[in-house]
Order: sequence, then structure tokens, then C-alpha cells
Amino acid sequence: MIPVLGFATLSKFEMAQRLLDSIDYPVEHLVIVDNSGKREFKPKVSKEIVRNLWVIQVPHGLGANGAWNLIIKSTPHAPYWVLPNDDSWFAPGALEAIAEEVDTEAFNFVDIHPRWSCVIPTEGSVRKAGLWDEAFHPIYFDDDDYEWRMRELGVKFHDIPAKVHHDNSSTLKSGYEDKNTYTFRRNQSLLVNKRAGRNLGIMGWSLDIRRENSWD
Repeated sequence: MIPVLGFATLSKFEMAQRLLDSIDYPVEHLVIVDNSGKREFKPKVSKEIVRNLWVIQVPHGLGANGAWNLIIKSTPHAPYWVLPNDDSWFAPGALEAIAEEVDTEAFNFVDIHPRWSCVIPTEGSVRKAGLWDEAFHPIYFDDDDYEWRMRELGVKFHDIPAKVHHDNSSTLKSGYEDKNTYTFRRNQSLLVNKRAGRNLGIMGWSLDIRRENSWD
């Protein structure tokens, strides 16, 4: 059984439902963070496969990394967390392969492109490197920062031959083109400065950054 499967959704509800429809292996906790602020997403899941469904609706989006962190923080006793993007979906048997081959002392990747479109942090990786840095709101360069910190802090990486499909560039097609470009540039600069200062910690959530990088 997968202990926790979680994802954030913002506007691509049809894709998010496609992801849910692809779940073919038992899941103990399915945690969905609805970042849209609209309360419109009504997920449908098989009660025979998903033991507990948790839908967290927020008035203003937490960003992708904020949602992933919340999923982990709200299920702190799990040995690992399967975190796909909402525009991805599992090939038949992929979740079973993950359950059989996950390394709970490593940060796990699956067969997907880009490879950060579905990742599996674990109790071992989180103990060493913590969570995503929410200073990179709402997306972009948060994964680059996280991978850099994990490598510097000695976290192992493990590849699982589990096929997960992904619709490339769907974020660019979801109506946020201008904000997308602005966020990309600001977060790129943030990463450069963080690396230059050898800051291996988490800068954390910032009210100013949250407001200035707003996609609301």
C-alpha cells in the first residue's frame, strides 16, 4: 500500500481527475491541496483503492512547494510520499512498482519527463535536508534548490523504473503566461544568490515574496 499520495491543483481539474483515475494500487492517504480558491474541484476516487481522501481547500494558493510541504507535514508518520504533478498520470502497475522498490533513506525519482514532475521524498531524505524552500513561490527553481541542498547534505538518490506520463508545458497553457515569466526571473535570481551565499538552509515563507510573486 502507498502510505501517502498527494498533489496540488490550481486550474487543470480535468487533468487532475485523469491522475486520480490512473490510481490502480491501494493508497492509505490521498491528500489533495486545491490552490484555486474556487472550491470547484470535486475529486472522484475509488473507495476500494483509496482508504482516506483529504481535500484541503485554501482561499489563496500556497504554491506548488507550499502544497507539497503541507502534504508531508500533515502526514508526518509516513515513510514516504508520492507527489505527482496534477498534469501527470500513472501507467498501469507504476504505483505497485513504487511500493516495491522505494528506498526510504533516499530521495526517489521515477520514469517521467521532466523528472521532477513526480517525485518521492522519504523520511530519510526529509530528515537530512528538510522540505522545499517556500521562498521560491509558487513554482520555479524550488526543485533546483532542493536537489542542490540534498546533494550537499549527503542525501542519496534512487531511480525507480515506474512509468509516469506527463503533459509538458501545461502550466504555460493554463492562463498564467505573464505571471509565469515574472516568477521565473525572480526565482532564478533567488537561487543564484542563495548558492552564492552557500545557504543550505530553508529561507522559508515570506509575506513580501508571497505578495510580489502572486498568481491570484
